[in-house]
Amino acid sequence: MTIKYRYILKHIAFIAMCFFLAFQSCKPKPQNKSSHNTDEINGELLADTIIYSVVIKNLDSTDYWTEECLSKLNRNKMVDQLFESVYSHQAKVFDYLSDEPISSSDVKAIEQQADFSRDKVGKLQFWESWYYDETQLKMTKKVHSILVAYEVNNQDGELLGYKAAFYIKTK
Repeated sequence: MTIKYRYILKHIAFIAMCFFLAFQSCKPKPQNKSSHNTDEINGELLADTIIYSVVIKNLDSTDYWTEECLSKLNRNKMVDQLFESVYSHQAKVFDYLSDEPISSSDVKAIEQQADFSRDKVGKLQFWESWYYDETQLKMTKKVHSILVAYEVNNQDGELLGYKAAFYIKTK
């Protein structure tokens, strides 16, 4: 092979590579999906299903750590939105003991009980799956259900514990 022929082949290869790169750069780039898109979960499944409770109301004013942990939570809005999702029929509601579906009128009946008020909702229990995307260093949680629990107090007003009201299956 002559030097001139090699020289021409190198130039043809170089020009072909330039055309290839130019062509690739003209393709539309994929749109970044919103981080709020809950339909798409990437990563390795780490926990399916994990169940844990979260106190969402600090009953001890001297417990500064719990106060700090809850400082960014709008508890009233969260509780109201859970109930509104039930009353607007967007959420499926279940009895916590029987796992049987209950109606929004059953939830209204719970709200009418003497020992219940939305202000007493102080604990939630979550059923979740946890995913970890190692390439993006991103943890994603998919909530399957949320149990709503409210305070039960003795005659002196001291907290005895929490009573489950119902749970909601999320979409």
